[in-house]
Amino acid sequence: MTIYIAMIDSSRTMTQDDTTSEGSTGVSSAGRWCAIASELPCAIISLMLVGQVVGSAIGGPQGAMSGALLGVFVGFIFGVYSVYVTIQHFETIEQAEKVRHTYMPPIEEILEEPEFLRDYDSED
Repeated sequence: MTIYIAMIDSSRTMTQDDTTSEGSTGVSSAGRWCAIASELPCAIISLMLVGQVVGSAIGGPQGAMSGALLGVFVGFIFGVYSVYVTIQHFETIEQAEKVRHTYMPPIEEILEEPEFLRDYDSED
């Protein structure tokens, strides 16, 4: 049984199967976007702490401040690049999911006479 749902802002009608496949991407991809949103702050904070530790080991309290600032800068660059690469990866996955492979039967099957015509010819 197919339930037809009319779209308010579109003249196209959708079956129930179409709505479930399109609606499932909204909530299920929320985890992906939360992971992407947390990459940049995590990179900045972790590299700031690494820079602070390395800076304090090399130059004392003044080196800790300089190392932390350098770590923040490197963490920002690394985090932005990481977010860019992750989004590109997710887009290629989504493009691969959207590609529909159509079935093309072999030429022998296309040229074959349908079964209902064979039965009709045998009755005459």
